[in-house]
Amino acid sequence: MKYEKSQLGWVVIVLFALVIVFLCLAYALQWGDNPLPFIPFLGLSSVLVLLGFMLYKLTVEVTGSTLRLTYGFGLINLNFEIDELEETEIIRVPWYYGIGIRITPKGMLYSIHGWKALRIKYKSKGKSKTVMVGTAEPEQLKQALEDNWKK
Repeated sequence: MKYEKSQLGWVVIVLFALVIVFLCLAYALQWGDNPLPFIPFLGLSSVLVLLGFMLYKLTVEVTGSTLRLTYGFGLINLNFEIDELEETEIIRVPWYYGIGIRITPKGMLYSIHGWKALRIKYKSKGKSKTVMVGTAEPEQLKQALEDNWKK
């Protein structure tokens, strides 16, 4: 079973947009005693726009024996080769784990928004690994993974 779902990260989009608007206003209105010069304004704005395009969405794809996670326009692209699916569990992610790519006590978390995730325990090249994937529809992702690895 092939599965592909993209989620927009509204928190990331709004946060980056607000910071960019603030920078534009600070430069245009020359706020403060030491106003923002053009080169730092241009550099900061460019970095924020690039980061925004890199992190604005998360696409989760299951094809064959691969779980693929792609952030934004594809510069951050993670492939998990799954030889054997050991366990899948729908979990609620605590708010303090945050969003993005995170190291947690329960394994790596890849999320863009929301509090639901699928914890996937699998074997790859003989080693047991755990990953958590944040998704709005963990039931469908779990079903797609289990359908691909039924014996």
